[in-house]
Amino acid sequence: MKKAVAVISVIFLALSAQPAQAAAKVKVLNASKVSTKTGLVTITVSGLPKEHGIYVSQCMGIEKGTTVPSACNPAKASKLWVSNVAADLKMGAKPATAKLTIKVDKYFKDGDCVHTKCIIYVTNDHNATDKTAFQAIPFKFGGINLF
Repeated sequence: MKKAVAVISVIFLALSAQPAQAAAKVKVLNASKVSTKTGLVTITVSGLPKEHGIYVSQCMGIEKGTTVPSACNPAKASKLWVSNVAADLKMGAKPATAKLTIKVDKYFKDGDCVHTKCIIYVTNDHNATDKTAFQAIPFKFGGINLF
């Protein structure tokens, strides 16, 4: 009887376990030389999960010992929601196949991307069960790297 309960428990756990959500691959095409005039950053996304999308933002670099940036640019042009979920697209998300750009600023509220390190910060969107996955992609203006 104990073996039967153990086997049923293992089967139940195997069936109820959710598979890990694959992280989308985000690439910033001009990360080493963002124009100081336009501030436009071109992004490509591949491997976007079918169940959810991602958020992309300009933020300050992540300090050692922390997992989130201390500040992100509040400007709407410096944020992007990318998803292939039909309901998300109806609410304003951009499909992964679209031309994806965001405008990054040299300075923003609580942010200085000229004298300190800034990143393109990518997180799973509100539909994802895994909120811990993120990517931090460094960028620099005009090819100048002060760090």
